[in-house]
Amino acid sequence: MTIVCVDNTPIMLQSLKENADKAYPYANVQTFLSAEHALDYAEKFGCDVLLCEINPPRLEGLFLAEKVKNINPRVNIIFFTVCSENEHAKAVMKLKPSGYLTKEVDDEQILYELKNLRYAVL
Repeated sequence: MTIVCVDNTPIMLQSLKENADKAYPYANVQTFLSAEHALDYAEKFGCDVLLCEINPPRLEGLFLAEKVKNINPRVNIIFFTVCSENEHAKAVMKLKPSGYLTKEVDDEQILYELKNLRYAVL
């Protein structure tokens, strides 16, 4: 299983990685500070789970999720954002994510989303 974590904040990125490692100790967890680098990785090596920040105002995370979903239609996407839950809800729901979190999220909530993926990954 390959988990790709994307956030422009190193502290949040570390938290995502730690929780991904807890949820799936055997997984290949990759971290990226930019959507561009994450997409390059996903194109070359694939991606089973994408944890990504929506990243307003450019909405890079939505663009990344669309591209990764084109690579793997069964990718599990978990979005998180600093915005209120309603600001991007329509765009996010079109991608049928596995989860949606705000950045006030704690480790327990991240772990819950990782253990309750929409599509099973072996």
